[in-house]
Amino acid sequence: MTLAGEAVAGEVLPVRRSFMRLTAHAVGNLLLGLSVGLAVYYGVTDIAARLDQTRLAQGLPGPAGSGDPVLVGDEPFDLEGWEEQDAAYWTGLADGEVFGRLVAASIGVDVFVVKGHGRPELKRGPGWIAYTDLPGPVGNCGIAGHRTTYGGPFRRIDELEQGDTIDLYSPYRRYRYIVTEKVRVTPDRVDVMDSTEDPRLTLSACDPPYSAQYRLIVHADLTGVARIATDR
Repeated sequence: MTLAGEAVAGEVLPVRRSFMRLTAHAVGNLLLGLSVGLAVYYGVTDIAARLDQTRLAQGLPGPAGSGDPVLVGDEPFDLEGWEEQDAAYWTGLADGEVFGRLVAASIGVDVFVVKGHGRPELKRGPGWIAYTDLPGPVGNCGIAGHRTTYGGPFRRIDELEQGDTIDLYSPYRRYRYIVTEKVRVTPDRVDVMDSTEDPRLTLSACDPPYSAQYRLIVHADLTGVARIATDR
């Protein structure tokens, strides 16, 4: 009996080892497939975002769509004609159309913002949050953006520090903001986008990357508005 029992045990052991090897192999293939699938997905969304950004650059009127637009005047807050120019332009846009250009040189951001912050709009670029204020003499202008997919325009938003400069270009003006605060909040904290008496820019992105557990919020105060040289 003992010899027979040992023989059965000896036969079962290689079968068990073979099963474990097959299982490990299958799991490895599954993980590899998932990794490749994610890499392809991120690659495809990045390409789509780059194409959309190229189209948006062509859709922003005037010279603000590229390079460093020439500024004119010496007024620290040149808002004369704001309602007829910037406010009229922004309110006349449809969702997904180009709202402006956002530049944060300290983190390598130079990206076109669209009107609206729904899923279709954020695939094209950062989006102006429609229930927040327009950039201008008063109010809190909110802009949300992805940190990972679709080019991850706000990937490095966590690197912004107090004192960093953020420029927002309309077809007519450059709005310059200085970062004052960076906080992490839960998604239900919509109060971070509440209107303010002093003009402010608020950027929002999911935090940490690849998770929607929190929102990383960057507040910046308006420190100057300069007119862009244009024939329009």
